[in-house]
Amino acid sequence: MSLLPDQWSLLEELAAAHASAAGWLHGGHDEGDRRRRNSAVQALAREQLCELAPAGRPELAGPRGGGWAARITADGVLALQYRRRRGQPAPEPRPAEVADPALVPLELLDSEMEPLRRFLAIPDLGDARVVLVRDVVEQARAVPGGRRWQLTATAEQVEAIGFVLRLEALAGTARAWHRFLREYGPPIRPAR
Repeated sequence: MSLLPDQWSLLEELAAAHASAAGWLHGGHDEGDRRRRNSAVQALAREQLCELAPAGRPELAGPRGGGWAARITADGVLALQYRRRRGQPAPEPRPAEVADPALVPLELLDSEMEPLRRFLAIPDLGDARVVLVRDVVEQARAVPGGRRWQLTATAEQVEAIGFVLRLEALAGTARAWHRFLREYGPPIRPAR
């Protein structure tokens, strides 16, 4: 599930193309690295980190035809931002408030809370899941004598937690993502 270095490199190229006026990155024309790049773009599309141009848009296929055109998605941009932030320490937790008993109780490990804090530390993040994750992190209570956090969450917050742990799985290790899915439900797909 973790992205390979050539997939991260292609995602960076897609982000650069997104920043330019064109927005679409063209590939698959040069024989030298065609197979590797085609495989990388397909993997990114499966993870919904980029979208491929529809077959009915020949103007996006590039000057020689037969290639592909792709552009980064909002989740792809988030994955890059998260990966850049991943090497930095997570901010310290704030003291928790009393949780609403009507919400679903969760118990997260330190290894699951750290990616949530890292996600919140991404500057100028315009994703709606930020508010949901921030509320979860702010109300989490440390379990005495352990490396666990207790909290309560709405269904939307649980989905947002799952999304952030999926980002961690893409950028590093999938252990927290898999444990979270085992404990709290079926696979959570990111919102488009």
